[in-house]
Amino acid sequence: MAANQASVNARPADLAMDIVARMEAMADSGEWSRIEQLAARLRSVLLDIPENERQAVIVSISHCLERLQVKVLVSRGEVAEKLSDIRRGQAATRAYGQPERRGPDSPLR
Repeated sequence: MAANQASVNARPADLAMDIVARMEAMADSGEWSRIEQLAARLRSVLLDIPENERQAVIVSISHCLERLQVKVLVSRGEVAEKLSDIRRGQAATRAYGQPERRGPDSPLR
């Protein structure tokens, strides 16, 4: 409850920076689905920042988002590489005539 009360009393600029920090932490732990929710919240928080503070906050946030984008691209490349390895292995298995792996419930021949 104390954390919720602190976020309610926080300045919009501080709240925006907190959201971006949480987005980066989630990216580090691979929680990609929750990042999109925070991005939507970030947009609304940015509109609450007074105009005289908004430019500095947006510049700082854009640097954080650039780091986040790099993490996204690296993760996407890693996933693509793993998928490519799996497909290559499947193709090799078919090429060498090895039987496909069966599930634990599959009957034996």
